[in-house]
Amino acid sequence: MIYLDAVWMLNFLLDGMILFLTQAVTKANASFLRLMVGAFTASLIVPLTIFYPDTLFSTPIGKLLFSVVIILTAFQFQTLRMFFRNLVSFYFITFAIGGALFGSHYFIQSNVNLTANGMVTFNSGYGDPVSWFFVLVGFPIAWWFTRERLERITLLKMKYEEIYPVVIEYAGKKVESKGLVDSGNQLIDPLTKKLVFLADESVFKRLIEERDWELLKEVSESFQVDQLPGVLQERVTFVPYQGAEGSGQLMLTLRVDGISALAEGTSILVQSPLLGIQFGEMTADGSYHVLLHPHMKQKGKVA
Repeated sequence: MIYLDAVWMLNFLLDGMILFLTQAVTKANASFLRLMVGAFTASLIVPLTIFYPDTLFSTPIGKLLFSVVIILTAFQFQTLRMFFRNLVSFYFITFAIGGALFGSHYFIQSNVNLTANGMVTFNSGYGDPVSWFFVLVGFPIAWWFTRERLERITLLKMKYEEIYPVVIEYAGKKVESKGLVDSGNQLIDPLTKKLVFLADESVFKRLIEERDWELLKEVSESFQVDQLPGVLQERVTFVPYQGAEGSGQLMLTLRVDGISALAEGTSILVQSPLLGIQFGEMTADGSYHVLLHPHMKQKGKVA
């Protein structure tokens, strides 16, 4: 006897986790609601398989078409290239996690069956306690492990010491510049966990007024943030970091609306990051004016 509600709910949760992982790896722009609707759509394979076992949905072509519907539901269609990237990533992640689950299933011999389209179901009933423990504990562990490995691979795609076109958004302004991926820049604000980028004087003079720039110079020495105008004061913060000589220092940063970099034909956007202020030019030849955080592709989204 199969308890449809229990199996359906479990598949809904598993499908949701797979779609969230797909979004995390591809950086596709998808809302929480769309991902949940996509998970519900994916979970419909349970009643369709049970009540209509001999229909198109039981064939490889039917499963592929059903996967297309899932991706179109969960992720906004922008370009054909991005659609296929999301679809291939969805299958890759499903099989990657499925491999981990299959290995665990073989080890503990739990009552779990992995179907051809990557959905996890029980052979019968609610599933024994070992099965529920396997899915509720084993699946999140496999999900976390797969995400960590895939995010490390994603991180390597943005090459160190390479210059990328950069756009910085602040208070309705957009400033174009060039940024270098700096492997030594691992700075993250300990309070907000925001990534910290770094830009020189030529960038900031296009972002803010000359008077505000001079005030920022004074604040960097006096640490008296209350000298700044109210709007700018809310955007400014000091981030602790370790200097080259090993001593602790404070970096004056400005919270901007977004920083995007064009890498491999794709624009990677980090929303509301901190932009460290360098008073002076970053390089003598002006080849770049921004130091990009190496984790921006891991933490950002496809714009």
